[in-house]
Amino acid sequence: MMTVGSSNFSKPFSANILPSICFTEIDRAFLVWGALTLIMFSMGQFSAMSWTTQAILDAALTGAGIVATSGLTWAIASSAKLRWVVFLWAALMTAGTIATAYGIFYSSTLILLHLCLLWLGLCSIGYGAMAIGMRSRCFTATCLVHLGAIAGLGYTSSWQFFSSGLIMALTLFFFSVVPWDRQAE
Repeated sequence: MMTVGSSNFSKPFSANILPSICFTEIDRAFLVWGALTLIMFSMGQFSAMSWTTQAILDAALTGAGIVATSGLTWAIASSAKLRWVVFLWAALMTAGTIATAYGIFYSSTLILLHLCLLWLGLCSIGYGAMAIGMRSRCFTATCLVHLGAIAGLGYTSSWQFFSSGLIMALTLFFFSVVPWDRQAE
C-alpha cells in the first residue's frame, strides 16, 4: 500500500500537511488505467504525432496497462472469485486496440469515424457486465454514463477524443477514491 504523510516528524513541513492516503491494489489499477486513458485520448486530440505512431504507442501503453493492472488485481480477483473481470477487461482492451490499429493501418473510414464510440462502447460493455456479475449499482450507473456519453458525442464533434478520454479517465479516478458496492453472491 502507498502511504503519504504517515509520520508528521520525519518529513519536511510541506509533506506534513498531506493527509494519510492508502490505495489498494484495485485503486492503483483504476489510477493506472485513468492515467493511461487520459494520456492516450489527449494525444489523439492534441498531438501532431502521426496516427500510425500514435497507434503503435497506444498499443504499447494498453499492453503495459493490461499487464500491470492484471498483476495488481489478480490475487484479490482470485480470492473474491472475480478473475473473470480481469479476463473481461483484458479482452475488451485487446479487442479495442486491434480494432483501432486495423482502422488506422488499413484506413478504415468506418472505424476511424467512430473510434470514440468504439472505446466508450467497450467500456459500457465492461461496466455493464460487472454491474450484472457483481450486482453493483455503481457499475450500472457508470455503464449508463458511458452510454450517455456516446449519445452526446455529436455535440462535441471537434472535441470527441478529449471529452471521451475525460469521461473514461474521470470515472476511473472516481472509482480509485470512492467505495463502490458489490453484493455477495
